[in-house]
Amino acid sequence: MKAVLLMFVFSLSCFAQDFERVAVYRGLGALVASTVGPGPVAGAQRLYLSYLYIGNTLDVVAVDPETGAHKVFANPAPTESGARCMAAGPDGCIYLGTLPGAHFLKLDPKAGTLVDLGRPSQSEEYIWDVAFGADKKLYGATYPQAKLVRCDPASGKLEDLGRMDPSEMYAHYVAGSDDGFMYAGIGTSRANIAAYEIATGAHREILPAAFQRTGQARVYRGRDGQVYGVLGNDFFRLQGWTASPIKPAEAASRQPDDVLSDGRVIAVSGRKLIITHPGTHETARRDYDYAGNLLDVFRVGFGPDGQLYGSSVLPMNLLRLVKEKGRLLDLGELGGGEIYSFLAFHNRLLAAAYSGFAPLMCFDPAKPFEQGAAEKNPALVSFAKSDSSWRPEAMIAGPDGKVYVGAISGYGKLGGPLAAWDVAGSKVEQYPDVVKDQSVITLAAWKNLLVGGTTVAGGGGSHPAATEARLFLWDTATRKIFFETTPVAGAGTINDLVTASNGLVYGLANRTMFVFDPASRQVKHRVEMPFAEGIYNAAAIGADGKIWGLASEGIFVIDTSKDEVAIIARSPKPITAGFAMSGRAIYFACGPEVWGWNAH
Repeated sequence: MKAVLLMFVFSLSCFAQDFERVAVYRGLGALVASTVGPGPVAGAQRLYLSYLYIGNTLDVVAVDPETGAHKVFANPAPTESGARCMAAGPDGCIYLGTLPGAHFLKLDPKAGTLVDLGRPSQSEEYIWDVAFGADKKLYGATYPQAKLVRCDPASGKLEDLGRMDPSEMYAHYVAGSDDGFMYAGIGTSRANIAAYEIATGAHREILPAAFQRTGQARVYRGRDGQVYGVLGNDFFRLQGWTASPIKPAEAASRQPDDVLSDGRVIAVSGRKLIITHPGTHETARRDYDYAGNLLDVFRVGFGPDGQLYGSSVLPMNLLRLVKEKGRLLDLGELGGGEIYSFLAFHNRLLAAAYSGFAPLMCFDPAKPFEQGAAEKNPALVSFAKSDSSWRPEAMIAGPDGKVYVGAISGYGKLGGPLAAWDVAGSKVEQYPDVVKDQSVITLAAWKNLLVGGTTVAGGGGSHPAATEARLFLWDTATRKIFFETTPVAGAGTINDLVTASNGLVYGLANRTMFVFDPASRQVKHRVEMPFAEGIYNAAAIGADGKIWGLASEGIFVIDTSKDEVAIIARSPKPITAGFAMSGRAIYFACGPEVWGWNAH
């Protein structure tokens, strides 16, 4: 027994030596907030920029609009990867709200410091917006309990003012009025607007019931000093405890944060400032050489050319591995989100994206990346009733020649769709709510059928109505479900469906691996996995007939002859994203690093 154990440990150590870091990605993170504010000396101005780096650390950059010279302020809160909001305070300082720990930060231009003011609520993860009230205190709108939080810059006192809605998760916007009220935009399952009276601490929601629907309400302070609310095409004037519907033309525009003291308007494109004179419309452009930072890779996949491609997260840059140089070549930006799934299909690389230039994209690797020309590459594919905030985790080639995409629904919604994509004709048919109130997130092909798996979760801010994920069979000819079951009782998510050479379909449901026979429509076997959960849709059949896949701990293998699952090699670092497999080589991401593993 001891000899067997030693042999097993030795085999794992050999596998561990087969891990190789092949590239590290550094790029320009998402510019998520900016404002014009005072500079380090009297009369000077700076444009302050907040860059988001998921999994790493936020950067705040001050740029001189006259010269392009810049300064990077080190992040004083090491847990925080981004600050999606900032505001210039009445004291001449710049204030920010962060994620994922919901801190307030203060940038003092004269002192040249960025300091952490602390975390006003231990329950919150994001401060989505900040604004000053009539009391000259800083207020923040939060997630995931839709709270209002406060900081007194004079004393440093932090306060959790409580939930502004009893069940919604997002307080996404905040604005203050001169008469002593703060307003918060609530969403996403059921939109509302909360009013908070500073003098009394009383608060209640004021959006008329007829307007409370799925979505995210916005609030803002207008150029006229009044506060307005917006939900879709509906506008409201906010005064005291009332939200009065008005025509869009009656609402003042938002109080600007991009105007210099002499009236010039400043914008950012990449690493370039664009400064426009409002009277003459003359434009000046100035470069600033901010280097960027380590940026996480969100997904990898092989293209039809055999090259490894990837997507960065926030923003969504299309990447290609140049292995001999140990770097990821940045081909170009495709939106503000990330690519959730890749598929090599004929001579194209297909991508399905969240918050992209289009929900689906079709890239020809034989041609240059080009988004400025009439013939775009990737070609952008939009379709009726598409939702840019879907999360398209599953994409496979179907048995009927179409490509099928399964996705988690958009913000505030349940019932994520199954979509059938005719790539040649650039046509997409979408089937919403295939399994009632659940989202389709994994797919496998079996004969002329699709085998699909769901999650009970919906889009951000939604509230699950079901408790158990479902496995279903979809007929591609009739375009209907004709069978569904619960393969693992109590499991809320099914993932990594793979059709094995023995004709059975294997999948993961929470911590259980199950085996499903589509012919008899029965679950034949269940076994507890030796890891918490797999990386989504990161499993495939190997040349040996076994199923190889990714967990955060490392590489797992399912022996289909024995219906057993085991971790075969433990990664030197936690695996954060996948998945690409060629022969016995598997590629994946550990944050900003791309790694490869090869079983000999």
